[in-house]
Amino acid sequence: MPNGRLIATNVTLRRLIQRAYKLHDAQIIGAPGWAADERFDVDARMATAPAGGPDAVFPLLQPLLADRFHLRAHMETRELPAYVLVVTQRDRPGAQIRPTAADCTRATTLTQDEIRANAREGWPPCGMAYTVSYVVSRGAGNELAQTRIRRSGTTMGDFAASLQEGLDRPVVDGTGLEGRFDVEYTHSPQPPTAAAPDSPFGPPPPMLFVALEEQLGMKLESRRAQVPVLVIDAVERATAN
Repeated sequence: MPNGRLIATNVTLRRLIQRAYKLHDAQIIGAPGWAADERFDVDARMATAPAGGPDAVFPLLQPLLADRFHLRAHMETRELPAYVLVVTQRDRPGAQIRPTAADCTRATTLTQDEIRANAREGWPPCGMAYTVSYVVSRGAGNELAQTRIRRSGTTMGDFAASLQEGLDRPVVDGTGLEGRFDVEYTHSPQPPTAAAPDSPFGPPPPMLFVALEEQLGMKLESRRAQVPVLVIDAVERATAN
């Protein structure tokens, strides 16, 4: 939440670890079976919200996991199947990515009213994302799910990590782009079909891999890569408090 409060309901320990360390599930090694099955509610509050939005808040889960789950773990680097995010034309990123205009130096203590008042042409505060998912009827019983994402003030490392949601392997930043960016793209989570001739919506949006290339001038290359992994040394079930 904008004031730094983090609420997670009905989530597994593996999911909390993924968010806390910005990892794909394949990067978590040695977790017990119950970590993927048993579910927990978390309501964490910070005295001062960090600057940078959720990308800065989630790592603060790490000491909570150590305290409440007695998690002990260490990082290693291993070669795993991965997707590497690269720029197709390094000197010309796509039209829908731009250096951010957001102020990423202040803490995310904005109220909902301030977020609405300070919205920059519909863009979220620094480090946050607006995601709109909807279903469009394209005629003749053809319905297509679409997702539009606007991510503000993100580094390419954090953007790459955000893409691995729903993918079968980690995503590694290989763009070489420094700084923070505003990114906008629309994709379909299912294979598109041709629009009905009388459809007012035009061609359907592409799937993620094609959307990245067409809208952002980036692509995901499938290869084996050296990626960080979290090796679990010890962990216990948390008790209520």
